[in-house]
Amino acid sequence: MFRNVTHTEYVKSKVFVSCGQRPGEKAISLKLGKLLENRGFDVYIAIDVQTILEINAGIIHELKDSDYYLFVNFVRELVDGGHRGSLFSNQELAIAYALGFERMLVINQDDIRPEGMLAYIGVNSETFHDFGDCCDVVERALDRSRWTNDYSRRLRAGTVRFSDEIIAYGGLAGRFLYLDIRNNRPDIAALEATAKLTEFSCGDPPGWQRSRIRSPLKATGRPGYSHTIFPRSHEAFDLLCVGSFGRPDLQWHIPALSGALVPSPTAYEEPGVFLNSALDVVGSQRLPLALGVWQLRYQFFAIGFPILQVQIELTLPNWNEPSAKVVSEEII
Repeated sequence: MFRNVTHTEYVKSKVFVSCGQRPGEKAISLKLGKLLENRGFDVYIAIDVQTILEINAGIIHELKDSDYYLFVNFVRELVDGGHRGSLFSNQELAIAYALGFERMLVINQDDIRPEGMLAYIGVNSETFHDFGDCCDVVERALDRSRWTNDYSRRLRAGTVRFSDEIIAYGGLAGRFLYLDIRNNRPDIAALEATAKLTEFSCGDPPGWQRSRIRSPLKATGRPGYSHTIFPRSHEAFDLLCVGSFGRPDLQWHIPALSGALVPSPTAYEEPGVFLNSALDVVGSQRLPLALGVWQLRYQFFAIGFPILQVQIELTLPNWNEPSAKVVSEEII
């Protein structure tokens, strides 16, 4: 359903292919999939679904998770003035348009009337005659479009890392966990990019527990809780802190940067996992996480971008040697 990938620095662009499913058309869609894969793209080929539940569970989620949209419109029944195109593919086109796709290719078969969304979308691509020349026409259109496999209309997870040293900030002292969020779009910035922890779990199978702290997490390196992520750039968020929380009415004792947390019994709470969030209730940001291996899900939001969910695996053998990795990312 989702692009649920093992994390790497580079994730290929994904093309949603909307193509007819009649005999002969399915074979064309598979050829187009191979053509796109040979150009370095991930591909999703839309299947013919019948119910609203199938549309919601498959088509809409795959469209949200795709970067490009390719619509190959085969002729259907004869009507006045030409032929009608594929009804279901036209519905997919309407959904793609509503979801804000900016990189779309519409390839029509000869003699298709511009009905529905086609009446409002400027189509200047070459038409194809039949199965024999369809793939060649699509390939020429791809050449003209200059689609690249590193473009994305979505945010993506980048590097996750703990601070090398113990940091004191806003009542917290410990090692902060940072995650870079990348905007690979070349044309627009991700405005008001924010993050929150949604749920966490321990055990196999996981029993997910919703986070009671729903406030935005701090934007790393600036005094606020949102970033502007410029095109082809990235910014970091404070995912959590493994350390201690200091009581503001007592004098601080900053631990020596020796690799070990040594909280003062009078100035610090016991070590634990804390969020650095916009919630300003003193002492409320501790998470109920003990030593062990935990799964945490974070969501990232920005104007004009689909919601990105990233799953982090946090390993706590003790309070002084935490480690973390990105397990998966998906669009929801």
